[in-house]
Amino acid sequence: MKNAFECKRILVENIANSREKLLIRRKQLKNYDLHWHDCFEIELLLRGSAVQVLNGQRYEMQPGDIYLLNPTDFHSIETEGAVVYNIMFSEEMLDEDVLQKILSIDKNIIFRLSQHELHSAEFMISQMLYEFENTAIYSDSVIKNLMECLFILILRKCGLSERESEVGENDSIRKSVLYLHSRFRDNPTLEQVASVAGLNKNYFSGLFHESTGKTYKEYLNSLKLEHAKKLVLTSNIPVTEICFASGFNSLTNFLRVFKEVYNVSPTAMRKNKMKSKYN
Repeated sequence: MKNAFECKRILVENIANSREKLLIRRKQLKNYDLHWHDCFEIELLLRGSAVQVLNGQRYEMQPGDIYLLNPTDFHSIETEGAVVYNIMFSEEMLDEDVLQKILSIDKNIIFRLSQHELHSAEFMISQMLYEFENTAIYSDSVIKNLMECLFILILRKCGLSERESEVGENDSIRKSVLYLHSRFRDNPTLEQVASVAGLNKNYFSGLFHESTGKTYKEYLNSLKLEHAKKLVLTSNIPVTEICFASGFNSLTNFLRVFKEVYNVSPTAMRKNKMKSKYN
């Protein structure tokens, strides 16, 4: 079956004034149709209002609202000229522990900051913007450190506690897992991910299984299914579109695997959620 999920993908390097998959700016929002990115994105609403549909869920946004998108999220925006701080960046900007915690969050990362939090976030982003525009010596280091401080604010807001890595202390496997969490919709091959880990394919396959308790294919499918389940439960997106938006290439295969894992079809899962909501 042909991929029915048509959604524009925005590449940060194609945006004016970006450099090495990094862009920091203060801008006036305009309407954006459904799209997704090849990078992470943070936006902090400073003035005005906007309606955002994130992974099929609608949010009314006001000043002080902040959201974080990872490369697997898709969204659209309607506004009449709201002003935001916008940051687009690759995962290389973040410490691996921080990145892994962010990628482990299984809900949309969007919330309203308190006055103190807003003051802190505005200060950090304005400093990052200054360093980005002036490119003084050590500017990259300043931006990276401030970015991690901003992410800690986000982690605290999400109520995410510190915990051990699900894949132990092997740096190569940690790196491959982080890569998969942000790119599973692209269906990277075993060879591609082994290359990211810097390991031989066969050796990587055995080490990955030992570290995660799953084969490479099982782990990749679990990420796609978790994403699909989130969309089923939090949006009205048609099941066919959820299939392709989650990285599956066949609706038949998606429905079979989904039911095998969750013991219910996507449609039935959604109906059960609606029944429980109103009972």
